[in-house]
Amino acid sequence: MKKSRIDVSVIVPVHNEEGLIRQFIEEVDSACSNLNLSYEIIVVENGSKDKTWQYLQEISKVNRKIKVFQLKTAGYGLAIITGIKKSLGQYGIIFNVDFWDKKFLMLTKVNILEQDIIIGSKCLPGSLDFRGFRRRAVTKVFNLFLNLFLGYRGTDSHGIKLLRLQTVLPILKLCKTKTGIFDSELMIRSQRGGLKILELPVTVKEIRPDRFGLNRLLKTPLDIYKLYISLKE
Repeated sequence: MKKSRIDVSVIVPVHNEEGLIRQFIEEVDSACSNLNLSYEIIVVENGSKDKTWQYLQEISKVNRKIKVFQLKTAGYGLAIITGIKKSLGQYGIIFNVDFWDKKFLMLTKVNILEQDIIIGSKCLPGSLDFRGFRRRAVTKVFNLFLNLFLGYRGTDSHGIKLLRLQTVLPILKLCKTKTGIFDSELMIRSQRGGLKILELPVTVKEIRPDRFGLNRLLKTPLDIYKLYISLKE
């Protein structure tokens, strides 16, 4: 484990986010600065077809705390893995451009409540999920599958995560999936590995058009199968 030189590494996988990326980075950068954290923001662009990478290069040239990396093909899980491996922080926080929460930054000031992972659950009592009906339904069915067939005891596995990197990195090395299902593999393996996990309620809103189309929906069963195989190995 490399020595942590900063408090927090904010890890952000991005794909075709030219419309949101500048405002997102400005807001997170300001939040970290106001909390007097030593931090870096690691943005991993993967397979974008718009100007996301161009904008990231421009931003990183004027702010050294913004570190940008590019993957040639789209891969949500691979982008997160890359970001974690590049991190120098004691803690890592996984944010999406359309879903982040300042309280997870604040939790680093209190040693993340002595947990190894704190996850923002969209399904926890007290959470407010303003996404469309289809996305909410898929989330509930997907989590039910994880509970019943893979023994996952949490209420959500995707979304915001605050990680104690020293304890999570050994789990990361066991993970085999590199697609959108990576989130679930990381959480299931962390649970099976005895890590201390805390769920917190979050508020989720759609701030751009829903990308959860038919193609992504049809890929879900294949991703679930890949996860099942990975966990059996």
